[in-house]
Amino acid sequence: MKKTQKRKIKKIDPYCINSFLTFRYVVDRDKSWLLDWKPWWPENLVKNEVEIETAEDIINSIKDNLSLIDDKTGILLSGGIDSAILAAFVPRETKAFTIKFIAESAIDETIKARKYTNILGLDHHIINVEWDDYLNYSNELMFHKKSPLHPVEVPLYKVFCTTKKMGISKLIVGTVADSTFGGFDKLLSKDWSFYDFIKRYSFIDTKKVLKEPLDLSSVFSPFKNGSHIDVQSFIKKIHGNGLIQSFSNAAATAGVSLIEPYTKMKLAKSLDLNRIRNGESKYLLRELFKILYPDLEIPEKIPFSRPMDQWLNNWLLPTNDIFHNNLDLTNYTGDQKWLLYNLNSFIDLILTEEYNI
Repeated sequence: MKKTQKRKIKKIDPYCINSFLTFRYVVDRDKSWLLDWKPWWPENLVKNEVEIETAEDIINSIKDNLSLIDDKTGILLSGGIDSAILAAFVPRETKAFTIKFIAESAIDETIKARKYTNILGLDHHIINVEWDDYLNYSNELMFHKKSPLHPVEVPLYKVFCTTKKMGISKLIVGTVADSTFGGFDKLLSKDWSFYDFIKRYSFIDTKKVLKEPLDLSSVFSPFKNGSHIDVQSFIKKIHGNGLIQSFSNAAATAGVSLIEPYTKMKLAKSLDLNRIRNGESKYLLRELFKILYPDLEIPEKIPFSRPMDQWLNNWLLPTNDIFHNNLDLTNYTGDQKWLLYNLNSFIDLILTEEYNI
């Protein structure tokens, strides 16, 4: 006879805890939080990538990847150049979806996105995202992913659920354009020493928050080049894979599929760091944007602007005993607080989940 019982308390793998706080996901896909809580990954993560040298190469690759779109295909459109470029290759009247965060002083990307939809004749829809959406959807997303969440997953999930109800089952998204084409200008701003880059990149210094911190320099080691680090390869591989997992989890949980043209591109040669360090981040995409939108100014990069600073301003402290007591979160950003908040929620979830046996 089936009965319901609570999961016995087990020790959670400290690697997973440390990796999530450092990289925003569990990098080692052989690791599990608990025996039956191994993070979900999309199939065929490694794509057949086409080498790119010029803006024309990008055009050809996009056309190849969008050749089979149909009336069940929409596009996720922000105010930036990555999705604006993709939008220029879809048919008129294609449904375009833009996220708008509802919070005081939140950056509104719908204004710029509307410029593109007006030029291209797209059917523009705005999806409002509030803090309550994070409260309502996080558990479902964590159950599917079997891992805590990158902060982008909840708004993506709300968009994808909305599109599915409208009959749009495929979404074109601009995943990893920044990782491939040099969008992380601050990380590429100089030749980092190996250990300085670890300190700079790590989202949270786990020694400051965890009772059991781990040294995860082994994740960075494959990219070590003498006393320095190959930042371009690290961003493409480590940072990029985490974003692909996050986008894919939101889509799979909602029951839609993604078309990700930028994931199928790789540069034929190293980035021109001099151009990036002189203010031309994503210079190839900038060139293409000017071809497609000659009358518009190139928009400067705006991070996916979640108003976490406002939403978690009054959040007190994590309650799980993996954390140091009486943490001082005064100087932590909203996204850093989200990592702590969501990790705390995830641990509570997997240690108290009721299930049938």
